[in-house]
Amino acid sequence: MSLEYIQKHGGAILYLQQEGRGIGLANKIAAYEMQDGGMDTVEANIHLGFPEDCRQYGVVPGILADMGIDSIQLITNNPRKLHRLRALGVDVVNTIPMVVKEANQYNRKYLETKVNRMNHTNFGDLLAASPTSTLSPADIAKANGSLSPQENTVADEYINEGEEMAAVAIRTALMANDTQTGVAAAENGYCFGRESVEDAIAAIKRGELVVVVDDESRENEGDFIMAADLATPETMATMIRYTSGVICIGMEGSRMDALKLPPMLTNNEDPKGTAFSVTVDATTKHGITTGISATDRAKTLNLLGGPESVVTADDFVRPGHIFPLRAREGGVLERDGHTEASVDLSRLAGRHPSGVLCEIVSEEHPTEMARLPELKRFCKRHGFVLTSIVDIAQYRRDTDQ
Repeated sequence: MSLEYIQKHGGAILYLQQEGRGIGLANKIAAYEMQDGGMDTVEANIHLGFPEDCRQYGVVPGILADMGIDSIQLITNNPRKLHRLRALGVDVVNTIPMVVKEANQYNRKYLETKVNRMNHTNFGDLLAASPTSTLSPADIAKANGSLSPQENTVADEYINEGEEMAAVAIRTALMANDTQTGVAAAENGYCFGRESVEDAIAAIKRGELVVVVDDESRENEGDFIMAADLATPETMATMIRYTSGVICIGMEGSRMDALKLPPMLTNNEDPKGTAFSVTVDATTKHGITTGISATDRAKTLNLLGGPESVVTADDFVRPGHIFPLRAREGGVLERDGHTEASVDLSRLAGRHPSGVLCEIVSEEHPTEMARLPELKRFCKRHGFVLTSIVDIAQYRRDTDQ
């Protein structure tokens, strides 16, 4: 119907790969089977561990800007879609309803769910004027070719055996949940899921930045983290742009001792016990000028994360513009801090166990730090992997030998 309308009246189609209200085709098949058993479309999503609608629209403003479109008329009956787009700054001047001519025994329950459970509009007296009979679950199953109960159905496999799919479901639901204010572990110990840690490890191995969030009861902040030995001027520039600019490097205590990096103070009064050492820059023999540029800081970080047999204490001057932090030996299992997370992730990625980290500043509230709801939108918009210290800790419990 929408395509026919655009063909006749003109318009544009923005295709976002978010089938099944954002839960994906495979998960939607499981949801359909539950609907065949009598659940409505919302109940099926919730039963599989999803919100009723997982779709995200963060890329839409950028697409419209690239197309030179300042305002739109939106073909929709869904007020949530309208609200989300306007919240993102899209100028939606009005909506164009798209409604079937009449309800019938096959679609009536679905339409009723849209109205009663999802607050869809534009239906007018459609449901009141249409036949009220609906098919029973048995009739629906028969119409779909299921003449008798089937063993080992898709839904059964998903619920009883699909641990990987369940993890994806939980992760997707949490990423889509704008009301989640902070990190909290589920019964299995994860927040965003084991896959989020595996994705972060892979990104670190490629030399990319990832975002790691700590517990809501701790700092409730997100840090950029990357492997120090893979730092580049470009990644440093990105990190500096979106953060406080206080670039730190988490390091093992033995390495800091070898490089003669003593504590900044003998009496550390930091509320979280962050173990700052004296600050450093690489020496001028390494091409350093003032030490503050993204290029200079990348060189210093590369050296701090460089081979022990090559890099010595004489390669650095003190003070400088990089803040080394002493990580606890047990990593995030001993202390749930970003310092330990940076070292753990770098080690898990097969890199030198020294990780760059810096706190991300809020773009929406520039005088504050970015919190989880904004960090989710930030990662979605820029394509960064998001995980948490809770997830890293559980991953280590699951995988450490």
